[in-house]
Amino acid sequence: MNLWKLSFSLRKLAGFVAILIAVNLAAYGVAAAGTPTVAILHPDVQDPFLNVFMEITEGIEDGLQQPARRYPVRDGDTPQSIAAQLKNDQIDAVICLGRVGLNYAKALAGTLPAIVGAIIFSPSEDTQGLYGISMTPDPDIVFNHLRTLVPDVEEVTVVYNPTQKNWEISQAEKAAAKYHLTLNAYPAYDIRASAQHYRNVLLELKGGSISIWLPRDNIAMDEQALLPVVLREAWEKSFVIFSGNLEHVRKGALFSLFPNNVAMGRSLGIMALNHAKTRPHIEPLRDLLLAVNMRTAEHLGIKFTSEDRRKFDLTFPPPIP
Repeated sequence: MNLWKLSFSLRKLAGFVAILIAVNLAAYGVAAAGTPTVAILHPDVQDPFLNVFMEITEGIEDGLQQPARRYPVRDGDTPQSIAAQLKNDQIDAVICLGRVGLNYAKALAGTLPAIVGAIIFSPSEDTQGLYGISMTPDPDIVFNHLRTLVPDVEEVTVVYNPTQKNWEISQAEKAAAKYHLTLNAYPAYDIRASAQHYRNVLLELKGGSISIWLPRDNIAMDEQALLPVVLREAWEKSFVIFSGNLEHVRKGALFSLFPNNVAMGRSLGIMALNHAKTRPHIEPLRDLLLAVNMRTAEHLGIKFTSEDRRKFDLTFPPPIP
């Protein structure tokens, strides 16, 4: 091949490469244009709380497949000032975390899509126009774990405050039917009524196929006076207690489901991407980790295989290194 032909071939190759680059850049531009710019609002806090929000942020960015802009909400900020900043930064959707985030989401919902997370709330609250994931564990997943860990259980008893937990109990009724469990739900509007329900339940309860469910952040449970009594009775009568509170497992409940912060963030990111395809709605938390009290399990005569144990994300007491 002479030099002229070589030069012509190189020019053709360079032109072809340039076309490929242009096509790829154009495609990237279209993709980028179709991906919303998402902001994350969270309280301006220090560790260990900041670490939780950072884990959620990591998951959000994974779900979005791109970085998100963080806006710590500080003293002196207002919904109006934050809204102006978001507009100036050309934000397309905002993910609001924590109780502060929920308050801002309500104020911002009329101006741009607002997704709420990292807080316990339900559709019974003023959440009209909001998307979000509550920190309330999905009862379907909770009862699935109960049925898996304790196959012989037949009844689930729960004492709850209707002003706070009606939505969760409604979901629990459906889950109980699905897993062939009898749900005994006792409403209690104050601690006195709650204590009376527990007193009656504990008097009649003889263990075996009976269990007590302690939902997360249930104001019907007195943590200081009532919880130790219930846990002691469970140990003496050998019945199952499971909880939405990780601390209860350390104290003797058989198991608890607690948030997987990164996975929850990923779900919030995906919700932000897909908000235009669905109506505003609130979902229970499905990104959960499992903690099991092995001492309690042994006391109840529950045997776990090595495969079972590998599925536990946390155990109490902690295994000896």
